[in-house]
Amino acid sequence: MARKLNSTLSDTLFLVGGGIVGAGMALLLAPQSGKKCRRDISRFSRNVSKQGDKMFRSVSQNVCDIADRVSGMTGTMLHKR
Repeated sequence: MARKLNSTLSDTLFLVGGGIVGAGMALLLAPQSGKKCRRDISRFSRNVSKQGDKMFRSVSQNVCDIADRVSGMTGTMLHKR
């Protein structure tokens, strides 16, 4: 039982140590600063939001156009009877 506890504790320490070393390496080898990265993410999210808004408006306009056409067709069909 003591051997199993030592093994588990050893594995946990290696895992935590590996995580710390990995985080340190990531900070040392990062291609750009955190400030620049946050700015890039902010710009990207604004652009995606704008594109999504344009797409939503386009789809909404197309649905309205189709609804108007269908409404006009049904009115014409009912009037012909």
